[in-house]
Amino acid sequence: MQTHGSEKANSLSDTRYVLALDLGSGGPKAAIVSDGGQVIASAVEKTSTYLLPGGGAEQDPEEWWKGAKKAARKAIYDAGVSAEKIVAVACDSQWSVVVPVDEQGEPLMRAVHWLDHRGGPYNRKIASGFPRIQGYGLAKLLKWIRLTGFPPTHSGADSLGHVLFIKNERPEIYARTYKFLEPMDYLVSRLTGKITATQKTMAPFMIVDNRQWGSCEYNDTLLNLAGVEKENCPQL
Repeated sequence: MQTHGSEKANSLSDTRYVLALDLGSGGPKAAIVSDGGQVIASAVEKTSTYLLPGGGAEQDPEEWWKGAKKAARKAIYDAGVSAEKIVAVACDSQWSVVVPVDEQGEPLMRAVHWLDHRGGPYNRKIASGFPRIQGYGLAKLLKWIRLTGFPPTHSGADSLGHVLFIKNERPEIYARTYKFLEPMDYLVSRLTGKITATQKTMAPFMIVDNRQWGSCEYNDTLLNLAGVEKENCPQL
């Protein structure tokens, strides 16, 4: 006979739990996981993707947040775990998706999705140079590979390309942007009220020196190559 989540939880009275949130392209997922690794309950919500002319793809950050809250409430209810037993919240998400937010953390437009390649022309422009190898200026290519491990994509389907798209084609949004966030950092900001990032979440911006794990500073050489202002980057 299948055991209900609350019965499983109550049978482990000394167990502590984590609320795990995963924001994938299809929508947010939530799970209550015990400190022994047992998934007590889980829930899934859907997110819409808006495909636009010219290679655009966007998602609504407010829809992410509402879905994450709904999935979390359902998972907690199904698990039958009291709030005092949930000792941590862990967030994971899709990658190379950009949300421009204001100083209050409110999104200024829909998030530019990793399927979006409208930033391709701007990535190719900043990456060009002489002598050129497969569209990359050799000196720039060597700097990106040495410092980050990879260069900007020609397609623009990375966070740097999305920022450059906004900078060049949505200048009014760019001018109002306080910080550019990845989905995981957006969720964390909604949960905590603090706008932060990590070396890992900022990797697709290609502005952090990845030669040493734990970097807490943006690299001036990479910022200059990208044409991105440090003031628009969240605190690491």
